[in-house]
Amino acid sequence: MIRKIYKDFIIRKMQEEGAGWLLSRAKQYLLLHLSSLLRRPLCGPIHGSLMVTYRCNYDCVMCDFPQKCVDKVRAGKQELDTDRFRQIIGEFARLGTPGLGFTGGEPMLRSDIYDLLACTRQHRMITHLNTNGYFIDDVAAARIINIGVDSVNISLDGSRAETHDRIRNYSGAFERAAAAVERLHRLRRQQGVSLRIKNVAVIDGANIDEVPELISLSRELGADCIEFIPRQPLVAADLLVDRNATVDEMLLGKVDIMVAHIKNAANEGFGIENSPAHLRLLRSSFAGLPSPVLCRAGYNSLLVDCYGDVFPCFPYIGWEKPAGNIRNGSLVDLWNSQEYQLHRDSVSSCHDCYLNGQLELNLLFDHKVRMGFEGKRKR
Repeated sequence: MIRKIYKDFIIRKMQEEGAGWLLSRAKQYLLLHLSSLLRRPLCGPIHGSLMVTYRCNYDCVMCDFPQKCVDKVRAGKQELDTDRFRQIIGEFARLGTPGLGFTGGEPMLRSDIYDLLACTRQHRMITHLNTNGYFIDDVAAARIINIGVDSVNISLDGSRAETHDRIRNYSGAFERAAAAVERLHRLRRQQGVSLRIKNVAVIDGANIDEVPELISLSRELGADCIEFIPRQPLVAADLLVDRNATVDEMLLGKVDIMVAHIKNAANEGFGIENSPAHLRLLRSSFAGLPSPVLCRAGYNSLLVDCYGDVFPCFPYIGWEKPAGNIRNGSLVDLWNSQEYQLHRDSVSSCHDCYLNGQLELNLLFDHKVRMGFEGKRKR
Protein backbone atom coordinates (compact mmCIF):
# COMPACT_ATOMS: atom_id res chain seq x y z
CA MET A 1 0.00 0.00 0.00
CA ILE A 2 1.14 3.53 -0.71
CA ARG A 3 0.81 6.81 1.13
CA LYS A 4 -2.77 8.06 1.40
CA ILE A 5 -2.10 11.44 -0.20
CA TYR A 6 -0.91 9.77 -3.41
CA LYS A 7 -4.11 7.78 -3.71
CA ASP A 8 -6.24 10.83 -2.92
CA PHE A 9 -4.59 12.98 -5.56
CA ILE A 10 -4.65 10.25 -8.20
CA ILE A 11 -8.41 9.90 -7.73
CA ARG A 12 -8.96 13.67 -7.74
CA LYS A 13 -6.85 14.35 -10.84
CA MET A 14 -8.46 11.45 -12.67
CA GLN A 15 -11.85 13.02 -11.99
CA GLU A 16 -10.64 16.46 -13.12
CA GLU A 17 -8.45 15.57 -16.11
CA GLY A 18 -9.26 12.02 -17.07
CA ALA A 19 -7.13 8.96 -17.77
CA GLY A 20 -4.53 11.00 -19.69
CA TRP A 21 -3.19 12.47 -16.46
CA LEU A 22 -2.77 9.01 -14.94
CA LEU A 23 -0.98 7.75 -18.05
CA SER A 24 1.41 10.71 -17.85
CA ARG A 25 2.21 9.86 -14.23
CA ALA A 26 2.69 6.18 -15.08
CA LYS A 27 5.14 7.17 -17.82
CA GLN A 28 6.98 9.47 -15.42
CA TYR A 29 7.18 6.70 -12.83
CA LEU A 30 8.83 4.36 -15.34
CA LEU A 31 11.20 7.07 -16.53
CA LEU A 32 12.24 7.81 -12.95
CA HIS A 33 13.08 4.14 -12.47
CA LEU A 34 15.20 4.20 -15.62
CA SER A 35 16.80 7.52 -14.67
CA SER A 36 18.16 6.01 -11.48
CA LEU A 37 19.45 2.93 -13.32
CA LEU A 38 21.05 4.91 -16.15
CA ARG A 39 22.30 7.71 -13.83
CA ARG A 40 20.84 10.54 -15.88
CA PRO A 41 17.48 12.34 -15.75
CA LEU A 42 14.98 11.15 -18.34
CA CYS A 43 12.19 13.33 -16.93
CA GLY A 44 11.55 15.94 -14.27
CA PRO A 45 10.96 15.29 -10.56
CA ILE A 46 7.64 13.94 -9.40
CA HIS A 47 7.57 16.34 -6.45
CA GLY A 48 8.68 19.97 -6.21
CA SER A 49 8.91 22.31 -3.24
CA LEU A 50 9.43 26.02 -2.80
CA MET A 51 10.80 27.19 0.52
CA VAL A 52 9.57 30.73 0.08
CA THR A 53 11.09 32.08 3.31
CA TYR A 54 13.20 31.05 6.27
CA ARG A 55 11.34 33.60 8.40
CA CYS A 56 8.96 32.31 11.03
CA ASN A 57 6.82 33.76 13.77
CA TYR A 58 7.64 30.73 15.97
CA ASP A 59 10.90 29.33 17.31
CA CYS A 60 10.27 25.58 17.35
CA VAL A 61 12.55 23.27 19.28
CA MET A 62 13.15 20.99 16.27
CA CYS A 63 14.07 23.75 13.80
CA ASP A 64 16.84 26.33 13.38
CA PHE A 65 15.51 28.02 10.23
CA PRO A 66 14.75 31.34 12.00
CA GLN A 67 18.41 31.54 13.03
CA LYS A 68 19.47 30.63 9.50
CA CYS A 69 17.31 33.53 8.32
CA VAL A 70 19.12 35.93 10.67
CA ASP A 71 22.49 34.67 9.44
CA LYS A 72 21.53 35.04 5.78
CA VAL A 73 20.18 38.57 6.27
CA ARG A 74 23.39 39.54 8.05
CA ALA A 75 25.30 38.13 5.09
CA GLY A 76 23.36 40.51 2.81
CA LYS A 77 21.13 37.93 1.13
CA GLN A 78 17.71 38.97 -0.17
CA GLU A 79 14.70 36.77 -0.83
CA LEU A 80 13.68 36.19 -4.44
CA ASP A 81 10.89 38.49 -5.57
CA THR A 82 7.47 37.48 -6.87
CA ASP A 83 8.41 37.55 -10.55
CA ARG A 84 11.41 35.29 -10.05
CA PHE A 85 9.36 32.77 -8.11
CA ARG A 86 6.74 32.83 -10.85
CA GLN A 87 9.46 32.02 -13.38
CA ILE A 88 10.67 29.14 -11.22
CA ILE A 89 7.13 27.78 -10.92
CA GLY A 90 6.96 27.88 -14.72
CA GLU A 91 10.23 25.94 -14.93
CA PHE A 92 8.86 23.26 -12.63
CA ALA A 93 5.91 23.01 -15.02
CA ARG A 94 8.31 22.69 -17.99
CA LEU A 95 10.04 19.82 -16.20
CA GLY A 96 6.68 18.07 -15.93
CA THR A 97 6.47 18.21 -12.14
CA PRO A 98 2.83 17.41 -11.27
CA GLY A 99 2.73 19.27 -7.95
CA LEU A 100 4.38 21.97 -5.86
CA GLY A 101 4.46 22.34 -2.09
CA PHE A 102 4.99 25.71 -0.40
CA THR A 103 6.90 25.64 2.84
CA GLY A 104 9.20 27.60 5.14
CA GLY A 105 9.76 28.97 7.75
CA GLU A 106 6.21 30.15 7.70
CA PRO A 107 5.21 30.68 4.05
CA MET A 108 2.27 32.90 4.94
CA LEU A 109 4.72 35.58 6.07
CA ARG A 110 5.26 36.24 2.35
CA SER A 111 2.83 38.95 1.26
CA ASP A 112 2.76 37.39 -2.22
CA ILE A 113 1.99 33.83 -1.10
CA TYR A 114 -1.50 33.94 -2.64
CA ASP A 115 -0.08 35.12 -5.97
CA LEU A 116 2.39 32.22 -5.95
CA LEU A 117 -0.28 29.67 -5.05
CA ALA A 118 -2.50 31.01 -7.81
CA CYS A 119 0.37 30.87 -10.31
CA THR A 120 0.90 27.19 -9.50
CA ARG A 121 -2.79 26.46 -10.03
CA GLN A 122 -2.67 28.31 -13.36
CA HIS A 123 0.01 25.83 -14.44
CA ARG A 124 -2.46 23.02 -13.57
CA MET A 125 -0.14 21.70 -10.89
CA ILE A 126 -1.27 20.17 -7.60
CA THR A 127 -0.87 23.02 -5.11
CA HIS A 128 -0.01 22.36 -1.49
CA LEU A 129 0.57 24.69 1.48
CA ASN A 130 2.42 23.88 4.72
CA THR A 131 1.67 26.28 7.56
CA ASN A 132 1.56 26.56 11.33
CA GLY A 133 -1.95 27.98 11.00
CA TYR A 134 -1.29 31.25 12.81
CA PHE A 135 -2.30 33.49 9.91
CA ILE A 136 -5.37 31.56 8.73
CA ASP A 137 -8.19 33.88 9.69
CA ASP A 138 -11.51 34.06 7.82
CA VAL A 139 -10.06 36.19 5.02
CA ALA A 140 -7.02 33.96 4.54
CA ALA A 141 -9.12 30.79 4.57
CA ALA A 142 -11.44 32.22 1.90
CA ARG A 143 -8.51 33.20 -0.31
CA ILE A 144 -6.92 29.76 -0.02
CA ILE A 145 -10.18 28.08 -1.01
CA ASN A 146 -11.01 30.55 -3.80
CA ILE A 147 -7.58 30.06 -5.37
CA GLY A 148 -8.27 26.33 -5.50
CA VAL A 149 -5.41 25.15 -3.32
CA ASP A 150 -5.55 21.35 -3.28
CA SER A 151 -4.27 20.65 0.23
CA VAL A 152 -3.15 22.37 3.42
CA ASN A 153 -0.95 20.93 6.17
CA ILE A 154 -1.32 22.47 9.63
CA SER A 155 1.20 21.59 12.32
CA LEU A 156 -0.23 20.22 15.56
CA ASP A 157 2.41 18.71 17.83
CA GLY A 158 0.35 18.11 20.94
CA SER A 159 -3.18 17.24 21.97
CA ARG A 160 -2.93 19.82 24.77
CA ALA A 161 -2.09 23.50 24.52
CA GLU A 162 0.83 23.27 26.93
CA THR A 163 2.52 20.58 24.84
CA HIS A 164 2.11 22.23 21.43
CA ASP A 165 2.94 25.71 22.75
CA ARG A 166 6.08 24.44 24.49
CA ILE A 167 7.33 22.74 21.32
CA ARG A 168 6.50 25.80 19.20
CA ASN A 169 7.82 28.23 21.83
CA TYR A 170 4.72 30.39 21.46
CA SER A 171 1.82 30.84 23.86
CA GLY A 172 -1.44 30.51 21.95
CA ALA A 173 -0.01 28.47 19.07
CA PHE A 174 -2.32 25.55 19.87
CA GLU A 175 -5.48 27.66 19.74
CA ARG A 176 -4.39 29.20 16.44
CA ALA A 177 -3.69 25.83 14.83
CA ALA A 178 -6.94 24.27 16.02
CA ALA A 179 -8.96 27.29 14.91
CA ALA A 180 -7.31 27.19 11.47
CA VAL A 181 -8.35 23.57 10.90
CA GLU A 182 -11.90 24.24 12.05
CA ARG A 183 -12.16 27.38 9.92
CA LEU A 184 -10.95 25.70 6.73
CA HIS A 185 -13.19 22.70 7.33
CA ARG A 186 -16.26 24.87 7.91
CA LEU A 187 -15.63 27.00 4.85
CA ARG A 188 -14.95 24.11 2.49
CA ARG A 189 -18.23 22.49 3.56
CA GLN A 190 -20.09 25.75 2.98
CA GLN A 191 -18.62 26.11 -0.51
CA GLY A 192 -18.64 22.43 -1.41
CA VAL A 193 -14.96 22.27 -2.37
CA SER A 194 -12.55 19.35 -2.00
CA LEU A 195 -9.72 21.06 -0.12
CA ARG A 196 -7.67 18.41 1.67
CA ILE A 197 -6.82 19.27 5.31
CA LYS A 198 -4.13 17.42 7.19
CA ASN A 199 -2.58 17.78 10.64
CA VAL A 200 1.13 17.09 10.92
CA ALA A 201 2.80 16.13 14.19
CA VAL A 202 6.57 15.92 14.72
CA ILE A 203 7.01 13.20 17.33
CA ASP A 204 9.74 12.71 19.93
CA GLY A 205 9.88 11.77 23.60
CA ALA A 206 8.12 15.00 24.60
CA ASN A 207 4.80 14.22 22.92
CA ILE A 208 4.77 10.55 21.93
CA ASP A 209 2.31 9.68 24.71
CA GLU A 210 -0.26 12.05 23.20
CA VAL A 211 -0.55 10.30 19.83
CA PRO A 212 -3.93 8.64 20.53
CA GLU A 213 -5.39 11.96 21.67
CA LEU A 214 -3.87 13.73 18.65
CA ILE A 215 -5.69 11.33 16.35
CA SER A 216 -8.99 11.98 18.14
CA LEU A 217 -8.43 15.75 18.16
CA SER A 218 -7.70 15.87 14.43
CA ARG A 219 -10.93 14.00 13.74
CA GLU A 220 -12.91 16.38 16.00
CA LEU A 221 -11.43 19.49 14.36
CA GLY A 222 -12.45 18.32 10.89
CA ALA A 223 -9.09 17.29 9.42
CA ASP A 224 -9.14 14.55 6.78
CA CYS A 225 -6.05 12.87 8.13
CA ILE A 226 -3.01 13.17 10.34
CA GLU A 227 0.64 12.41 9.68
CA PHE A 228 3.30 11.53 12.23
CA ILE A 229 6.89 12.56 11.53
CA PRO A 230 9.73 11.15 13.62
CA ARG A 231 11.93 14.02 14.74
CA GLN A 232 14.84 14.18 12.31
CA PRO A 233 18.43 15.45 12.41
CA LEU A 234 17.59 18.60 10.41
CA VAL A 235 20.41 20.63 11.94
CA ALA A 236 23.83 19.91 10.45
CA ALA A 237 25.39 19.31 13.87
CA ASP A 238 22.85 16.58 14.61
CA LEU A 239 24.49 14.36 12.02
CA LEU A 240 27.54 14.14 14.28
CA VAL A 241 25.53 12.20 16.86
CA ASP A 242 27.20 8.86 17.63
CA ARG A 243 25.14 6.07 16.09
CA ASN A 244 26.65 3.70 18.65
CA ALA A 245 25.11 5.63 21.54
CA THR A 246 22.89 3.66 23.89
CA VAL A 247 19.36 3.25 22.55
CA ASP A 248 16.54 4.41 24.82
CA GLU A 249 14.65 1.14 25.18
CA MET A 250 11.81 2.83 27.08
CA LEU A 251 11.28 5.23 24.18
CA LEU A 252 11.35 2.36 21.68
CA GLY A 253 8.66 0.62 23.72
CA LYS A 254 6.54 3.75 23.43
CA VAL A 255 7.19 3.80 19.68
CA ASP A 256 5.75 0.28 19.41
CA ILE A 257 2.66 1.38 21.35
CA MET A 258 2.32 4.49 19.18
CA VAL A 259 2.49 2.48 15.96
CA ALA A 260 -0.17 0.10 17.27
CA HIS A 261 -2.49 3.04 18.03
CA ILE A 262 -1.89 4.51 14.58
CA LYS A 263 -2.65 1.19 12.86
CA ASN A 264 -5.83 0.77 14.90
CA ALA A 265 -6.99 4.25 13.90
CA ALA A 266 -6.32 3.44 10.25
CA ASN A 267 -8.27 0.19 10.56
CA GLU A 268 -11.17 2.13 12.08
CA GLY A 269 -11.29 4.35 9.01
CA PHE A 270 -9.64 7.60 10.10
CA GLY A 271 -7.13 8.98 7.63
CA ILE A 272 -3.56 8.12 8.58
CA GLU A 273 -1.11 9.61 6.14
CA ASN A 274 1.83 7.35 6.96
CA SER A 275 2.03 4.33 4.69
CA PRO A 276 2.29 0.87 6.32
CA ALA A 277 5.92 0.69 5.16
CA HIS A 278 6.76 4.00 6.81
CA LEU A 279 5.12 2.86 10.04
CA ARG A 280 7.28 -0.29 9.99
CA LEU A 281 10.38 1.92 9.81
CA LEU A 282 9.51 4.25 12.70
CA ARG A 283 11.24 2.05 15.26
CA SER A 284 14.46 2.12 13.24
CA SER A 285 14.23 5.90 13.03
CA PHE A 286 13.91 6.33 16.79
CA ALA A 287 16.67 3.75 17.33
CA GLY A 288 19.05 5.88 15.26
CA LEU A 289 19.58 3.22 12.60
CA PRO A 290 20.46 4.16 9.03
CA SER A 291 17.50 4.08 6.68
CA PRO A 292 17.34 0.82 4.69
CA VAL A 293 15.73 2.62 1.73
CA LEU A 294 17.73 3.59 -1.35
CA CYS A 295 17.47 7.38 -1.64
CA ARG A 296 16.36 8.59 -5.06
CA ALA A 297 15.87 12.22 -3.99
CA GLY A 298 18.22 13.33 -6.75
CA TYR A 299 15.70 12.12 -9.32
CA ASN A 300 12.24 12.22 -7.76
CA SER A 301 12.23 15.53 -5.84
CA LEU A 302 13.56 19.06 -6.16
CA LEU A 303 13.47 22.03 -3.81
CA VAL A 304 14.32 25.70 -4.34
CA ASP A 305 14.67 28.11 -1.43
CA CYS A 306 14.00 31.83 -1.27
CA TYR A 307 17.62 32.68 -2.11
CA GLY A 308 17.71 30.56 -5.24
CA ASP A 309 19.63 27.68 -3.68
CA VAL A 310 18.58 24.30 -5.07
CA PHE A 311 18.40 21.11 -3.00
CA PRO A 312 17.42 17.52 -3.74
CA CYS A 313 15.32 17.26 -0.56
CA PHE A 314 14.24 19.10 2.58
CA PRO A 315 16.90 17.68 4.96
CA TYR A 316 19.66 19.01 2.70
CA ILE A 317 18.45 22.53 3.50
CA GLY A 318 18.98 21.96 7.20
CA TRP A 319 22.36 20.41 6.49
CA GLU A 320 23.21 23.38 4.23
CA LYS A 321 24.18 21.23 1.25
CA PRO A 322 22.89 23.03 -1.88
CA ALA A 323 23.40 21.52 -5.31
CA GLY A 324 23.49 24.88 -7.09
CA ASN A 325 21.88 28.30 -7.27
CA ILE A 326 19.39 29.70 -9.79
CA ARG A 327 18.93 33.27 -8.62
CA ASN A 328 19.94 34.23 -12.14
CA GLY A 329 20.08 30.84 -13.83
CA SER A 330 17.76 28.22 -15.24
CA LEU A 331 16.27 25.48 -13.08
CA VAL A 332 15.75 23.29 -16.16
CA ASP A 333 19.38 23.69 -17.21
CA LEU A 334 20.66 22.92 -13.71
CA TRP A 335 18.45 19.84 -13.47
CA ASN A 336 19.92 18.44 -16.68
CA SER A 337 23.52 19.45 -15.96
CA GLN A 338 26.48 17.24 -15.17
CA GLU A 339 27.03 19.36 -12.06
CA TYR A 340 23.67 18.30 -10.68
CA GLN A 341 24.30 14.67 -11.64
CA LEU A 342 27.29 14.64 -9.30
CA HIS A 343 24.96 15.62 -6.46
CA ARG A 344 22.52 12.87 -7.47
CA ASP A 345 25.29 10.32 -7.19
CA SER A 346 26.17 11.61 -3.73
CA VAL A 347 22.56 11.68 -2.52
CA SER A 348 22.01 8.07 -3.58
CA SER A 349 24.34 6.92 -0.80
CA CYS A 350 22.53 8.90 1.92
CA HIS A 351 20.77 6.95 4.67
CA ASP A 352 20.53 9.74 7.25
CA CYS A 353 16.80 10.50 7.41
CA TYR A 354 13.33 9.05 7.69
CA LEU A 355 11.57 12.31 6.84
CA ASN A 356 8.12 11.36 5.58
CA GLY A 357 7.90 13.40 2.41
CA GLN A 358 11.16 12.07 1.00
CA LEU A 359 11.11 8.58 2.46
CA GLU A 360 7.58 7.96 1.21
CA LEU A 361 8.65 8.99 -2.29
CA ASN A 362 11.63 6.65 -2.12
CA LEU A 363 9.38 3.82 -0.94
CA LEU A 364 7.40 4.14 -4.18
CA PHE A 365 10.49 2.88 -5.98
CA ASP A 366 11.85 0.45 -3.37
CA HIS A 367 9.45 -2.48 -3.63
CA LYS A 368 11.44 -4.78 -1.35
CA VAL A 369 11.31 -2.40 1.62
CA ARG A 370 7.75 -1.30 0.90
CA MET A 371 6.56 -4.90 1.00
CA GLY A 372 8.36 -5.55 4.28
CA PHE A 373 11.30 -7.62 3.07
CA GLU A 374 14.06 -5.25 4.12
CA GLY A 375 17.07 -6.76 5.77
CA LYS A 376 18.58 -5.51 9.03
CA ARG A 377 21.41 -3.01 8.78
CA LYS A 378 24.26 -2.70 11.22
CA ARG A 379 24.16 0.38 13.40
